[in-house]
Amino acid sequence: MRSPGPKPTDSTTHSSANVLVIGADTRMMGQIREVLGTEAPLSAIATPFNEAMAVASKTRPDVVIAAFDTEVDEAIRIAQQLKAELPRAALVAVAHTADADRTRAAMRAGYDAYVVLPDGRDLLRQAVHDSMFSDAPKDDAGELITVWGAKGGVGATFVAVNLAAELSPVQRVCVLDMDVSMGDVAAMLNLYPRAGIKEVFKNLARLDERMLRRQMTIHPSMIHVLAQPKALEDRAEPSKDSVIKLLTTVAKSYHYVFLDSGSRVDEAAVTAATLAKRVLLVSTPDVLSVKNAWRRLQLLQRLGVDQHRISLVLNRVDHKHPLLTISDIEQNLGRKVDVTLSEDRVAGRAVNDGKLLREYDRHSQIARDFEAMTGLITEGKVTPEKKPSVSVFTSIFKMGG
Repeated sequence: MRSPGPKPTDSTTHSSANVLVIGADTRMMGQIREVLGTEAPLSAIATPFNEAMAVASKTRPDVVIAAFDTEVDEAIRIAQQLKAELPRAALVAVAHTADADRTRAAMRAGYDAYVVLPDGRDLLRQAVHDSMFSDAPKDDAGELITVWGAKGGVGATFVAVNLAAELSPVQRVCVLDMDVSMGDVAAMLNLYPRAGIKEVFKNLARLDERMLRRQMTIHPSMIHVLAQPKALEDRAEPSKDSVIKLLTTVAKSYHYVFLDSGSRVDEAAVTAATLAKRVLLVSTPDVLSVKNAWRRLQLLQRLGVDQHRISLVLNRVDHKHPLLTISDIEQNLGRKVDVTLSEDRVAGRAVNDGKLLREYDRHSQIARDFEAMTGLITEGKVTPEKKPSVSVFTSIFKMGG
């Protein structure tokens, strides 16, 4: 069991732009690094044009800076590919010489700015800054994914943070702790936030992407966390409008936003579920959990949440000695189980040590389960099964509504 320990003194709230530089020579690369400084830590050498798409697809940059001096045709070609692959990334053409024809060519190719160095250093810095903190609506806003526990203790937070960790190496990922009374996201990741969701709701009128990022705590895995306060008396019960404002803002900055609602049924949890692209309903294979999963499924139906947006996640599945079989659960919930996460001692050890599964033992069965689960978020299609006839077992769930 880990000790709470002293509060870390390193800065965990610092954030920086994810910038990819393409085709720049040594001189230009040095100038770009000098201009951006800590705004965007860069590698020492630029990525060649012929490797740019592979690197961009993996790193998903916020800004792409392309040299527009000698290999103009390559710079034009890569801009067209980048616009198709990364429509929300800002594209900046950089050159050492001002040229009206090249400027027009860059604009036609899809570049957002044409910067001449060193005179245009302020323009370059501003372009990078704006890409991170722009308040302009984005058509391809990030996906909101609600993780909702059928009851307390089924592992909703565990699912949220470990699934986020599977995506964070190649995507911009955030976890919002929406459980306003007993949120455990920070504890699960062994983080010590200096700011969080309380500050956001206190200053909602001034909320924008820049302010939001100042409240984030960043885990070494690059998961960004908006945490609940430690003290229960500091908790806030946000209104529906407040939650909508928060989620609209955070979706502008991240590819995937995981909303950990715990097991609460309150304004925040219900609003998160109705706005989310996908709801991961987490249960364990026991009667009380499955009954409460059934009740939440009924609530989601009454709220108008499409069934194809809901995925049923069954946690702590003992395949050898199950309390309830998956077949029983599917029959009585009237839908299939989309994901099973194995019963594994590694899970408890990782939680107690404040580590992610992939950090603790990435070869364990449950770590492999999470790796496979990413397809549900990035590619998976959920088709609800036809509701079967009511059985005696079903009556357990209807008792007491």
